[in-house]
Amino acid sequence: MALDQFNLHDQVAIVTGAGKGVGQGIARVLAEAGAAVVGTARTESDIVATIAGIEEAGGRGLAVVADAMSRSDDEHVVNTAMERYGRIDILINNVGGSTYARFLDITDDDFRYTFDWCVTSAFIMSQLVAPHMIDAGRGSIVNISSGSARFGIRALAAYCVAKGGLEALTRAMAQELAPKIRVNAIALGSFATDGLQGSLDMMPGSREKMEESTPLRRLGDVADLGRLCVYLSTRDCYATNAIFHVDGGIDSNNSPLPIPDY
Repeated sequence: MALDQFNLHDQVAIVTGAGKGVGQGIARVLAEAGAAVVGTARTESDIVATIAGIEEAGGRGLAVVADAMSRSDDEHVVNTAMERYGRIDILINNVGGSTYARFLDITDDDFRYTFDWCVTSAFIMSQLVAPHMIDAGRGSIVNISSGSARFGIRALAAYCVAKGGLEALTRAMAQELAPKIRVNAIALGSFATDGLQGSLDMMPGSREKMEESTPLRRLGDVADLGRLCVYLSTRDCYATNAIFHVDGGIDSNNSPLPIPDY
């Protein structure tokens, strides 16, 4: 049956940044599809809550406190997953972010930190996981990118560059790790997370502006990202070296932030 292909009951997934938002949504859906989910986050209470929710819903999960930018932390995550489950089939590199700063105000340290947060973290975790996938003869890596890599967003130059770098890393890994490991990226639009809502709440009317500038006229649901990750994790999936745009159809920046000209 076609839907049987989407059963991940014998697979193990690592999801970084799973304590809240997009990562939490992806982790929940992978668990619902049957995967054992090793979730990571820097904040213990967040990742413990995510895994508790997965287990309460009948899924399997393991919470690991880790900073994805730290190789030693990432080694601990991979070793813990192998000790508990004996395999790693799926890696979702979700961590990343930036602070708002206009181009002339970005410091060298801020630029480097944003790149490490979005790109180096995915490089380290992928490099540690890949040998286990190669030994098993298969695996799927999904990097969570952003539409900002295509469009650019005012006051987020470092983030735009970093997400562009993440997509370049995706393509490079896909070529080198094939045929055993498939590597894809998902470029997000605006998704309904607590973090985004907090920002929108500070600007009355901004949600309506964002939805109006999105062809589908709504924000995304993080569970939809999880469903795409399930497809990309199925063993007969033919996709690799691909950037999937899940953004409601935007063809330009839809940020409602009023950033003035210089």
